[in-house]
Amino acid sequence: MVSLFFMKGDPMKKILPFVIVLVLIPLTSGNWNMFMHDEEHTGFNDIDMKNINAVIWNVDLEGQVCSSPVIVENVIYIGSEKYFYAIDLNGNILWKKEMNILWSSPTILDNIYIGTWDGYVYCLDKDENIIWKTELGKEIRGSPLVYKDRIFIGTGGLNPSFYCIDALTGEIQWSYKTISPVKTSASAWNDRIYIVFQNDIYADELYCFDLDGDLIWKYKISDVPEGVCIPPIATRKTQFVTSSPTIYKDRVYFGSGEKKVYCIDCKTGELIWEFKTKETKWMKKYATGEDRIISTLAAAYDRVYFGSWDNTVYALDADTGSEIWTFLTGDKTISSPAVADGMVYLGCMDGHFYCFDGDGNILGDFKLGKVLGSPSISNGYVFVPAGSKLYCLGYMPPPELKETNNRTYYILGAVIGIIILIAIGMKKR
Repeated sequence: MVSLFFMKGDPMKKILPFVIVLVLIPLTSGNWNMFMHDEEHTGFNDIDMKNINAVIWNVDLEGQVCSSPVIVENVIYIGSEKYFYAIDLNGNILWKKEMNILWSSPTILDNIYIGTWDGYVYCLDKDENIIWKTELGKEIRGSPLVYKDRIFIGTGGLNPSFYCIDALTGEIQWSYKTISPVKTSASAWNDRIYIVFQNDIYADELYCFDLDGDLIWKYKISDVPEGVCIPPIATRKTQFVTSSPTIYKDRVYFGSGEKKVYCIDCKTGELIWEFKTKETKWMKKYATGEDRIISTLAAAYDRVYFGSWDNTVYALDADTGSEIWTFLTGDKTISSPAVADGMVYLGCMDGHFYCFDGDGNILGDFKLGKVLGSPSISNGYVFVPAGSKLYCLGYMPPPELKETNNRTYYILGAVIGIIILIAIGMKKR
């Protein structure tokens, strides 16, 4: 305290920045800027977490919610079938804009980028004003990847394509024609763009482009997934890969409709390993090919995590593909995992949202409703879309600890108040 008397200039101006930082530290940690957190789609946020044990709040959104929330500067952004929302950390709706989002999740840097079901890509400011919009066609399912002032995104409809758009102007820079709808989101690494789509009947392929749209390499998985009964009239609209590529330590990981996870070398496009999920009795009996992997893999701690349509959550060794642990759920999984502080978070079609430790033990189990979108982690909370609601899950201290915590906050507030009062007194001198 004595050092205040030796400050040159206005003591208030010197103290306030420290006070503001002290107050805001708990509120500004761990942005989640896009689907699966980052350009590589790792689904990993490097922040400290307490074990979630309670639903802190939930908010009703109009229409089904299949997209995933994005959290930037303490504001949550998420889309539904009817609106695009901005919500504060207390669950209050700041604004909503009429849009049919459905599957696409926003990407937020300086501005907000989002794709809609009616085929538009929008650039908004954070006050919901439209900066530009570009019409691409129909049925944007994937989330926009924004990388080096360019947007990479695919479309469905009658003329599906994969596009590169100028993020500043909305002008199309190049496009790559596909056979079937692009249902995945692109990822980026070392000035290369990775995307999975189908370019022939049952021919799912992983593509690697440079930033100018030149194809560097592609990896083709088998033409017809095992166990699939080909329909009498095979159309060119069938697509089995909806798992977006995840990049981790110079490797690309994705799941497929043939019940396999692939690990591909980022540089060469060569297969490093593949892992086949379990075959359920129902699948064996009816041979429908429905045991596919839709979940995008999360990657952290030298492991990859995902859920499958065989009612199982998997953790694999990222280097070898060997199985580390599994967990049997009550239904298939469409949602993708999120990882932070050694814990894995994942929702399921059985209505449960799970938190696992590193060994696959359940730390939390919440009955929220069917989870189609994927969870996001920020500020020590987990944000989960389920049904037509957005849930905030977090740590709620036991009653006996609340009084202790309150006393701590009162003391901290008193200390800050005393510092401010002393500074004001010095200013008057």
